[in-house]
Parts: sequence; structure tokens; C-alpha cells
Amino acid sequence: MQSLHVSRVFDNDAATVFDVISDHAGYASLPGIRRAWLRKTGDDHRDGVNAERVLDLGVARIVERITKDEPGKALGYQIIESPLPIAHLGARLIFETLPGRVPRTRVHWRSRLRASTPVGQTPVAFAIARQMAFAYSMALGI
Repeated sequence: MQSLHVSRVFDNDAATVFDVISDHAGYASLPGIRRAWLRKTGDDHRDGVNAERVLDLGVARIVERITKDEPGKALGYQIIESPLPIAHLGARLIFETLPGRVPRTRVHWRSRLRASTPVGQTPVAFAIARQMAFAYSMALGI
């Protein structure tokens, strides 16, 4: 199993940062994502728990299901469809309000995955985890 962690500090309050990161419509502006749309809306609101987001990467599509939605605090999801040879065990973004007079938020993005290939699981999982960590770093550059 591979675990990855990426974090970044934003000069905004946690609620604002959460709203930007949790809105699927803004994903199309991220590097490597051509389009993003909802295949299924969430139980309580559009991007909430059980929403299914489709990310068109050009050469592949990934579908994520929202598993946790605590505005301004935490967002969880799991990749449920992907051409990658992985079993995604879940990801969670934690929004940490930092002390000080100016609103600042640190976002921690953690994810766990396991390769689903019959041979070479460790190197495959490691390579995919490194690519995902790079993608997460790019995405947090919003």
C-alpha cells in the first residue's frame, strides 16, 4: 500500500478554500483536466456526499465519489473508476485554520492506494503514488 501527503498554505479562510476545492466545476481549470462534470449529484447538495465527479484527463477518465463533506473542515473521496491499475482506498483533505490576524488555511491532502496488478504491485503502486502526489501538488496550486 502507498500513502501520500501533500500540503499547502492559502491566504484565505477555511470556508473559502473549501468552497473552491470542493466545487467540481472549477476542476477544468487545473493542469491536465480537460473537463469535469457530475455524473450523480450528492445526497444533500450538488457536490456533497455520494456525488460522483467525472474528470476527463484527455487520455483517460477518472470517477470520484465524495465520501465526506464537512464544509470548511474536511472533504473525502474515493476513486471508483479509473483505467489505472489501482485500488484507491480513499483520500481526505483537511482544512486547518492557522492562527494570526490574517485568515490563512493549511490544506492537508492525504490518499492511500494499492496496485491491482498481479505482478509487481509495489513498484506499480509506488510509481502511481508519485504521479498522484505530483498531480495533488499541482491541484493545490489553484
